[in-house]
Amino acid sequence: MPRVKQNTLLLITGLIWLTASFILLARAYSWIEFLSSSQLKFATVLAVFLALIKIYLVFHKLNIKNIERIKSYRDPKISIWEFHILKDKLLILLMVAMGIALRHTPFIPKYALLPIYLGIGIAMFYVWILYLTNFIKTFRTVETYHW
Repeated sequence: MPRVKQNTLLLITGLIWLTASFILLARAYSWIEFLSSSQLKFATVLAVFLALIKIYLVFHKLNIKNIERIKSYRDPKISIWEFHILKDKLLILLMVAMGIALRHTPFIPKYALLPIYLGIGIAMFYVWILYLTNFIKTFRTVETYHW
């Protein structure tokens, strides 16, 4: 199992969230051409609303717990695979499976998925900011930052 220092795990985890965010945002962007200007405005407002709900109900609390779990480790190095609890891993699998199912269902047009993908992408970008902020805090005391 690869093991890294606490602050490096914060950065790696944040980068994973950032990557997932970009994937969803890029998919949403690819569907913009199917919408009129007024539909795009409505979809964007709906996406922001969905993002706020996702952040408030799931992502903020979940990731604050994960950040605190990472910070609470006393071992000099932490496994990059074992710090997530089973519930988090199942949630990630469920979200990926739902995304694939939504994208491949013939009953939902791609442009209708735009607000969902955009909203979740925005929420995931917010999570990246949480991890980045906590990673940057490790620089406040030089002694605590080590690769």
